[in-house]
Amino acid sequence: MISIVLKSEIRTNDELKKNASRRLRSCGYVPAVIYGLNQEPIKIKVKTKEFKNATKGRSIANLILNLDIVSNGKNNKETVLIKEIQKDPINLDNLLHIDFIRIQMQKEVEATVPIHILNEEDSIGVKEDGGVIQHGLRELHVLCLPADIPESINYDIKNLHMGQIVKVSDIVVNEKIKILNHPEEVVVSIIHPTHLVVEKTEEEALEEEPELVTKSKHADKEEKEKKAESKE
Repeated sequence: MISIVLKSEIRTNDELKKNASRRLRSCGYVPAVIYGLNQEPIKIKVKTKEFKNATKGRSIANLILNLDIVSNGKNNKETVLIKEIQKDPINLDNLLHIDFIRIQMQKEVEATVPIHILNEEDSIGVKEDGGVIQHGLRELHVLCLPADIPESINYDIKNLHMGQIVKVSDIVVNEKIKILNHPEEVVVSIIHPTHLVVEKTEEEALEEEPELVTKSKHADKEEKEKKAESKE
């Protein structure tokens, strides 16, 4: 598990007022809050660029951050995981708000870990039987110590035939990690091409209903901004 140091600052009273979050974002900061472990929440701000650099190319849900918090010239430290990131639904590169949750390195936490399926195109069911891959779960919920949270969980389906299914119960992980998903949930399967249900892409939906989709996105953006403001 990777641990990264990230600088942050306590927000001032002016930065906690209504609409202050928008001003913070325009100045290159993203508002955030730290909570958990039965302690009072701390409202902070982090530099957007530094946060993106620290998390770039990494699994955000599993990243341990050591926050160096500056307040009135003093430095405090908090060890946290990222609980939630609110993004602008129209421009996902714009961060609206971040929720951090405190952790103790010797206490188990719940985390979300992505599943990486290996050898999809080389699997027997695809290469020899002519089947197609159908994904179920894309991530697993696990319980373990923070230092034991894996970056990802890999599963090789090279020997999987058409008609076969991989369930949560088939996934083997380190004995220090407990999978919380129901054992019967489907992770991946190989099915006959005629059984595949193809979902429309966002671009196809936009072409069919441009006005409706655009309005929906703007409504989502306003709702997320209101939600972010409500935490201030």
